[in-house]
Amino acid sequence: MNTIKKPIVIVGSGFGGINAALNLRNNNPDFPILVIDPKNQFEFKPLLYEVFSNEIKSWEVNPKFDSIYANSGITFIHNRVNFIDFDKNILILQDDLKIEFEYLVLSTGSSPNDFSIKGVKEYCSFFNTNEDQINLKKLLDKPTTVGTNNKIFIIGAGPSGVELACKIRDIYKLKFEIIIIEKTPEILNNSKTFNKEEAEKTFEKKNINVMKNCSVIEVTNEQIVLTNNLNQVKNFSYFEVIWTAGIKPNLPEFNKQIQKINNKILINKNLQLQDFPNIFAIGDISQMENNNSSPVTAQVAMQQGEHVALNLKLLINNQKLLPFKFNDKGEMMSLGIGEASISGIGLTLSGKLAFDLRRVIYASKMPKFGKSLKSTASWFLEKKSIFKNIL
Repeated sequence: MNTIKKPIVIVGSGFGGINAALNLRNNNPDFPILVIDPKNQFEFKPLLYEVFSNEIKSWEVNPKFDSIYANSGITFIHNRVNFIDFDKNILILQDDLKIEFEYLVLSTGSSPNDFSIKGVKEYCSFFNTNEDQINLKKLLDKPTTVGTNNKIFIIGAGPSGVELACKIRDIYKLKFEIIIIEKTPEILNNSKTFNKEEAEKTFEKKNINVMKNCSVIEVTNEQIVLTNNLNQVKNFSYFEVIWTAGIKPNLPEFNKQIQKINNKILINKNLQLQDFPNIFAIGDISQMENNNSSPVTAQVAMQQGEHVALNLKLLINNQKLLPFKFNDKGEMMSLGIGEASISGIGLTLSGKLAFDLRRVIYASKMPKFGKSLKSTASWFLEKKSIFKNIL
């Protein structure tokens, strides 16, 4: 085995970064590994809706990175990478600290995309982080009086908008009128047919309204301005507007132009940058050449993290790298308190059983988070006996 003098640096410690780091350590105990992230704790975003509804406590799914990497031999730095020099293999952090690397994995994730629509940043709530869900809960918990506008507009009928709408309905009952705005003719455009059908049934049952073929023009402090496919413009007063309409990659600055697709880093089939074989990009920030099929999900990021760890080992030992192939294991979606829909792993399932199975599966996919997830994981794993003939 060849040795390396400088560390393998992983920038970003979401699903992709964590899986890359832990698999690298398990497979290559002698490699120096350094992980850098501007946050000090992990956010298990698929279960953020359960934190919002108090079905799970935030500390149970937001463990600190120090605990994740404790006793692993992986060094964690709580900092932000502002600039990357690809020629010199140097990272410049926000406090001007410079770090040299021999191999680099970029896994910096994404943030909400407002598409430059006026007023979105100023007047909308978001649901992307634990802090977001705390702020939204405080806002929705405020008392309303008779005659007060109670309309909540959720922008985007993708999985995030759908799951959030169902949780809000179950938590707050009839306190709010919930309206989802979707610019296309249908909800959940990229989702499995079964899950889409279950979501539509749930919307009807929970009295959640959807305005399709509608786009947001502007959001003010009092109104949301919409247009439909006939170019008709309508203004609506609101209690709150929640933005779940899209994401954009979080990228530091680079010393030179690199190839991109849809503002994402272009990578080859081995997950490497086209002109820099010692640099890999995974997760939300990357797009593989001639491949537009992989969804932007935790499932993809986790598989890419595991695969990049394998390819780094091969690269360091001058062996042929292996192309990444996404293995679609299905889709799971929360549809309210104690309800979910699953399409995959050889079955379609909805209701309470699907909700329990979803939580078991997520628990089994969590990295070794240690004591912070002990109580939650033990509860989840007890449920495995129910599904022993499925899992």
